[in-house]
Amino acid sequence: MTSPPRGWAQAQAALLADVRTFDRKAGLRPVQKIHVKTLAGERVELWHGLEDNEEPQGQELDVRLAISKLQAIRAGAKQDRMPCRVLKGLYVGGIGAARNLRAMRKAGITHVVNASPVVPCFFRDAPEGAVTYLTIPLFDDEEADLLSALPDVVDFIAAARAQGGGVLVHCYAGQSRSVALAIGYLLRTQPGLGVQAALELVRRTRPCARPNAGFMKQLEQLERERE
Repeated sequence: MTSPPRGWAQAQAALLADVRTFDRKAGLRPVQKIHVKTLAGERVELWHGLEDNEEPQGQELDVRLAISKLQAIRAGAKQDRMPCRVLKGLYVGGIGAARNLRAMRKAGITHVVNASPVVPCFFRDAPEGAVTYLTIPLFDDEEADLLSALPDVVDFIAAARAQGGGVLVHCYAGQSRSVALAIGYLLRTQPGLGVQAALELVRRTRPCARPNAGFMKQLEQLERERE
């Protein structure tokens, strides 16, 4: 099972960084309503501050730019639809894999770790057999506390695999949060495996794996504490 090429991951990372920067801004003047779809595919209303005869500038331009970037991210994520196998019973991916029930069934995935606050648990009540979910509302932010979420994730994955099940760990893009949690699980359960070796293991099937710098520091701390 393959994932998008590295170039796509780099472009998407830059887009996400720009959108996060935009999210921290304030002071937009609400004048006109526009409709967009959220990362979860929901239709919502946004506002921008342009009159009919105005050219976009300043924060108004940021609104349009952010919307176009979100659309680009969503388009890329839709093409990334396959769970990527890390080892037997452990997979990583993004929103595309998380909503691809056919691929999940084929891979033997029975459990899902949803690490994104904006992605629904699509198959919690699937009529053909519910998927068991663990929700970890983690933001892809270097200041986010990855390690506090790790014990629940490790226990959840270990229990599912012990029962012969498979686990998909996903976020939105499938390159930072989900990968960091998968690496954390590997560090906890594979004593001889270090952070870099674990990352390379994930990248064998998911080359776009790229945890943010804050997550990497926390994982390196976990590795040191294990010694």
